[in-house]
Formats: sequence, C-alpha cells, structure tokens
Amino acid sequence: MAAVAAKDIRSELRTRFALNSLAMVAVVTVVVLVYAAREEVKVPVGIASGMLWVSMFFTAVTGLGRTFVSEEERGTVLLLRLTTSAIPVYFGKLLVNLLFAVGVNAVVGMLYLFFSTNVQLGSPFALVIVLLLCSFGFAASLTIASAIIARSSSKSALFPVLCFPILLPLMVLGIDLLGRAFAGAALGVMAEPLLLLLLYSVLVIVVSYILFDSLWKE
Repeated sequence: MAAVAAKDIRSELRTRFALNSLAMVAVVTVVVLVYAAREEVKVPVGIASGMLWVSMFFTAVTGLGRTFVSEEERGTVLLLRLTTSAIPVYFGKLLVNLLFAVGVNAVVGMLYLFFSTNVQLGSPFALVIVLLLCSFGFAASLTIASAIIARSSSKSALFPVLCFPILLPLMVLGIDLLGRAFAGAALGVMAEPLLLLLLYSVLVIVVSYILFDSLWKE
C-alpha cells in the first residue's frame, strides 16, 4: 500500500498534472460563485453551504477521478497487476486520494472564506471537521468510481454520471453539515449527521474492498 501511494505521489510531483488541474478548477469555481453572489449584503446560510459544496465537488471530480485512469493512459496498469495484488493497490490509491482531497478542500475552504466577504462563518472548528469528513467521503467514492471507468473509452463522459449517484448521500449530508457550521451550530448538535457521513464513507470503502479484486483481475 505504502509503495503504491509513494509511486503515485512521486509521479504527480514530476508531472503536476492533477495538482495544476485542481488548483485551476478550485480558483475558477470559487471566484465565479463568489462573483455571482457579490451583490448580496449577507449570503444566506443555505446558499453559502451550497456554493462551497459546488466548489468542492467540481474540484474533487476533476482531480481525484484520475487515480486509475492515469495508469491506463501511461500504460503502467499491466505492470502494476503483475507486481502487486489488488488490495494494496486499492488502499494505496485511496490513501493518495485522501491526501489530495484533504489538501484541496482545505484550499477551497480558505479561498471561499477569503473572497466571500458577505459570508459569515459561525463555527470554524465545526467547518474543519465537516471538510475532513467530506474529504474522506470524496476519496472513498471517487477511488472506486475511477477504477470502474478506467478502461472505458468515454472516461470523461462516464465519470460524472457514475459519480453522482455515489456522491448523492454525501451531498445531502455535506450541504446540511456545512450549513450548520456556517450557522454556528455546536458539534454536539451535529453529531448524528456527522456519524452518518462517516458511516457512509466507511460503507463505500467496505463495498469497494469486496468488489475491487474482481475489477482489478478483469
């Protein structure tokens, strides 16, 4: 697992394709959404949480979806199959996506708060917790989605379509929790949806663990 993760990180640091894509999409999405709401004296909590979620979603789908696709494009997937078993590959890719998701969501959150002068954040600590759990959910969902569509000839078209139903529970819970964080709710009040968000991410990982061996050997 560690070797697979280290390989992907070294490869990304050499090419910086995903990092550059993530940075560009994050900045453009945040700036466009903030500009659209510039005339609001105070952005309502529901709209503020939705805008932040949209920024996180598009940035994550752009960057994290290349986990397995990049192996197919570089022609290294066969070598990886011959030298590494399925489970270390899956958890190595998951770890890389988790690191990227945490970093990207942190940047998106800071950019959003920096540019959105008409958005008030009630509970910064709660927002950090929600961003971390959403990052975990994004990594879990997009890793298996990337593995499923990696061999398809229409990867760019299929990936958002496949991701949406997987991310739908994450979206519902994430927007609700982001809204509560902006409203200043205490973590105790948010405990139940936070737990549901964590359990859903764990469930996705468990199902992915069961299915990935068959996907990897096909």
